[in-house]
Amino acid sequence: MRRFYIFKINPSMALLWKKNPYELFHTLEVIYYHGFEGVNISLAGENSIIRPICLKDIDVSLFKDYKNNYFYMKYKNVHSMHDVYRKEDTILSLHKNYIRLDTNVIKPCFFKNLVNLSYLFVCDFEEKDYFWLDAGLMQSVFI
Repeated sequence: MRRFYIFKINPSMALLWKKNPYELFHTLEVIYYHGFEGVNISLAGENSIIRPICLKDIDVSLFKDYKNNYFYMKYKNVHSMHDVYRKEDTILSLHKNYIRLDTNVIKPCFFKNLVNLSYLFVCDFEEKDYFWLDAGLMQSVFI
């Protein structure tokens, strides 16, 4: 089971770290291991790294896209997909400063919905994996 944390990065900071994502990963990793209370502190300034996520828009969008899917469930800010055919068990929880995605597959279905948002950076701190969730990169993944 993999646990991805998805952060919305400040556009000006994203330009700095677009070519060198390891530095961004390392910075977020320090915040992760010190607890997410540190995330609230990093949001204080104009030049902050992380921007708050618009929970309502993502929540409504996910619900609209999956409400007729037999394998989809929603409770408050938690969306889950338990697809027996794709053998996917994915739980996406929306938080103010990040999105947590627990999954047993490499390419969870919820990535298709999140790819349209700008400046999202995905981290798996346990596996030391990180990448930009970019429409150009994800286009070939879901064909």
